[in-house]
Amino acid sequence: MKLIVSSELDKAGENIRENLLEKYPFEQLKNDYFYDTNKEILLVRIKNETIYMDFPEKIIQEEINEFDLGHIDSIFFATRHKSVARIPTLTCHTPGNFGKAEYGGISGQVSPSNPIFQKIVLNEIVRLSKNIEIPFEVSLEATHHGPLTGLPTTFIEIGSDETYWGIKEAGEVIASAIYNSITYDKNKSSFRIAAGIGGGHYCPKFTEIMLNTDIAIGHVIAKYNTPVTDSILSEFLLKSSDADLIILDWKGIKERSDLKDKLINKNISFVKASDIVKE
Repeated sequence: MKLIVSSELDKAGENIRENLLEKYPFEQLKNDYFYDTNKEILLVRIKNETIYMDFPEKIIQEEINEFDLGHIDSIFFATRHKSVARIPTLTCHTPGNFGKAEYGGISGQVSPSNPIFQKIVLNEIVRLSKNIEIPFEVSLEATHHGPLTGLPTTFIEIGSDETYWGIKEAGEVIASAIYNSITYDKNKSSFRIAAGIGGGHYCPKFTEIMLNTDIAIGHVIAKYNTPVTDSILSEFLLKSSDADLIILDWKGIKERSDLKDKLINKNISFVKASDIVKE
């Protein structure tokens, strides 16, 4: 069962949730719990901020045990994206903190990634957003902020300030992108699975790879979380367990030679992003 979570404190989350309820066959279970039998999706609105709800799968699973719906296997947060740049942006990323936990979660710990979903939904957002009058940028983001979960988790967001959070067309795009992308057969996927290290927060090279190659990327460690310590690398690899390849934004990494040696010593396959998408 797939779990979509939004917050009543989040204007963009409310926007996405309303579009999901309007467009798709969700039926109310109780209060703010809705279920779509066709795709086995549970839609839940919470009262607190999403970034501070660690292990929501445990809390919500207990709340729905009476309905005998099965077990949650992945989590999708429908939320706002906030940036001082105030650029209209539609984004997705995996939550967690490779550095200090300043906005939810736990320092040095990240949630398991969902690279196949992230690839599918990012491409779907690009396709659907072409019909919006306002030109939204579409981007993968580096892993950042809480909460910490124990299941594959993705944030899908409308940004970058309240000017855009409530735009119905943006909410409709994200709602439809999530709904269209949320169910897939992992075993039949032909994507190469990867994780990324380096570059800026909006990781344009990794976004380009997601949109123009057969590679699906989960976690991304941004340059501000490098150099990559042994503990960060261990967490990164553990929570990217399906990854066949590590992609390096070579110029956007501090102490690159040290990282290269660590990957070689662990027998981890890696490639420079510039060898995939030319600069």
